[in-house]
Amino acid sequence: MADHLMARRLQTMSLGKGIAAGMKVEIRPITNLSDLRRCHEIQRATWGYSDLMVFPYTILISAQHNGGVLLGAYVDDDLVGFLFGYLGMAGAKLYLFSQRMGVLPEYQGMGLGYRMKIAQREQMLRQGIDIIIWTYDPLEGKNATLNIEKLGGIVRCYARDIYGSVQNPRQAGLTTDRFLLEWHLMSDRVRKRVRSQYQRPRTEDWLSGQDIPVVNYASWEGDIPRPLAADLEIERDCLLVQIPPDLQRIKRRDLNVARDWRDITRIIFESYFQRRYVVTGFASSLQPRLPNLYRLERKSFPAPIDFSSWARGVSEA
Repeated sequence: MADHLMARRLQTMSLGKGIAAGMKVEIRPITNLSDLRRCHEIQRATWGYSDLMVFPYTILISAQHNGGVLLGAYVDDDLVGFLFGYLGMAGAKLYLFSQRMGVLPEYQGMGLGYRMKIAQREQMLRQGIDIIIWTYDPLEGKNATLNIEKLGGIVRCYARDIYGSVQNPRQAGLTTDRFLLEWHLMSDRVRKRVRSQYQRPRTEDWLSGQDIPVVNYASWEGDIPRPLAADLEIERDCLLVQIPPDLQRIKRRDLNVARDWRDITRIIFESYFQRRYVVTGFASSLQPRLPNLYRLERKSFPAPIDFSSWARGVSEA
């Protein structure tokens, strides 16, 4: 039933950046075997995964037929991205855990990920589910822009090394620390973001003209910021946390600096989350030598999902 309803709601749209005018873009359930197998290729191309880390199509289709989500982004009927999630439960609360979203590199930055998330939201609301959960690396600014600003997600739980050692180019060398993001589908915050063209904030605007304390600072060596000490005792309703503007560039230049960023931000977020701060905003900059910024606030939100098992991470033993 969900697939049938989704098919009826398909929209054809034009994307200005990188996709020629008149090309057909659709977000729809993945139903045929060749496209299911193509999800393997998309996972390898997006993350450089080995076969061990690739979800087989049998898992994808099984989740889809049992209340989960498996959506594809099609450009002129060619599958170029997919989104996969399955149902989870915490206490009596049913939610969708959105496990993986990938888009072929040549189609990234064109809004396909956002469109797949909007279609995922619509499907879950039809199924009577009002919250979607997923994880992302808090040091990856592009993911934060989509998850926090464009979609309106919030974060109040930090999990250490939840996947253990992962051998792929984007994640190698660092612990797999993650934010656990909550997307409350019917909240005023989310409804506002998905119904309008939200103007995302810029770092320079947050750093000028607003009396918001900054928790941590960095010293710049060329285009590489090195993290400095942090203040863990600020008592204000709103504060800002710096992260580097390009984690992958730092990893290529000096892996130890990237690890320092992981260590200091882990301490910061765990400390302030324990004091009931919530990540509510994210800003980036087009200017050189400026950081990305998270906004943390003391605000009331719906009761959180119990992430205690996630927060402990996994053991290598």
